[in-house]
Amino acid sequence: MANEEIDLKKVLGLKDAIGIAIGQIIGAGIMSITGIAIGLTGTGVPLAFLLSSIFMLIITIPLAVLGSVLPTTGGMYTYTSRLLSPNAGFVYLLLFTFGHLTIAVYAISFAQYLQGLMPEAPVMLVAFIILTFFYLINLFGVKFMSSLGKWLVVIKLLSLLVFIMWGVSEVDYSVFHPTEMMPGGWTGLLTAVGMTSFASGGAYAVVEMGGEMKRPHRDIPLAILISSGIVALLYIGIGIVATGVLPVSEVAGESLADVARAILPNPLFLFFIVGGAMFALASTLNVTFSWVTRGMLVACRDGWLPAAFGAVNRKFGTPHWLLTFYYILGVIPIVTGISLTTISQLGVGILLFSSIFPVLSAVQLPRKHPELYRKAPFTMKPTLLYIIVAIAVILLVYQAYLLLSRLSTPLIIGNIVLFAASILYVKIVGRRRRGRLEINLTQ
Repeated sequence: MANEEIDLKKVLGLKDAIGIAIGQIIGAGIMSITGIAIGLTGTGVPLAFLLSSIFMLIITIPLAVLGSVLPTTGGMYTYTSRLLSPNAGFVYLLLFTFGHLTIAVYAISFAQYLQGLMPEAPVMLVAFIILTFFYLINLFGVKFMSSLGKWLVVIKLLSLLVFIMWGVSEVDYSVFHPTEMMPGGWTGLLTAVGMTSFASGGAYAVVEMGGEMKRPHRDIPLAILISSGIVALLYIGIGIVATGVLPVSEVAGESLADVARAILPNPLFLFFIVGGAMFALASTLNVTFSWVTRGMLVACRDGWLPAAFGAVNRKFGTPHWLLTFYYILGVIPIVTGISLTTISQLGVGILLFSSIFPVLSAVQLPRKHPELYRKAPFTMKPTLLYIIVAIAVILLVYQAYLLLSRLSTPLIIGNIVLFAASILYVKIVGRRRRGRLEINLTQ
């Protein structure tokens, strides 16, 4: 996909990509979803984390193949628009964009954890300040962001390791018995898998940044596989400690703070809350700003949106107007006081549905780009790729159902209206574009 990232600087190496992927995966989910999963499947949470990590890896494999064969900026939009159809690409991008109302979740949750340590801290003001801080950080360039992000990831990993290392000796391993690991049966376990998948996903973020990597053909799949493996081991360890120290009835539906308070001395408890919870949220917010604009950047050049909207700052190489758009999108839920539950349900439901588009686009690679597919560092036999894509789509539909079935009727109707509006916009604008997507997909 040559010439599509001409203004973006190729500054990211493998370590940067791994840091970005881990920073995106370990965020609000692990701190908030674990207690909910315990309520669904008791001490089966470590198994739920293992299965969700496998499921998310299956979903991400087609994206890793796409990144290895055709690395580019705004990967998931670009792949959908070039390999499926231009219209499908922009429908995906509109859904993806509005799904990122969830960017406010990280800032609001950060403020709530801070309020737990400092009760007088105003949630709305702190959320606004932290969102503004990372917006400004990302205006100064992706390399600067990556350097900050790596330090946040290191501190976050250390805090989670402290939780695991201090907790393993306190665990009552007799509770990990089949009769106690699935009190809700297979339905409870699989529902917990769907919930924990929200915490296990995120490595796909590096696919969006292929145009800024030094060796994207190799580094995209490596970053996805390495980061997914590291996080899976961490989450299983956290699940064991979270369910094996205190009675299930005391931790079901609760945050990890109760278990941390029980096993950690006060200085380490504070380090876990600040480094594990607040830094997890901050680093995810930071990483999200770094890649979330990339698809819209390409769409501006495709003619779906005004070209000036996708302008890239000459000094820092960052799309300042697009960053500002996502910043405003995150500010709206903060200043209007929309609940975290509403933001999360609406955003995650839309994002899961939108993810089906780029995953499906992978099936076109062997046919449309056979030579590039054959030479890429990370590929497989086409038949195996088709099977994995089919399984990934089924998993995405299943996870979307698990979450969307919990929505209120107005939110479901809202999702349907958004999807219909996206299609209408594509129909109207698509007629005016006349061949703007005749771009050579070769390296």
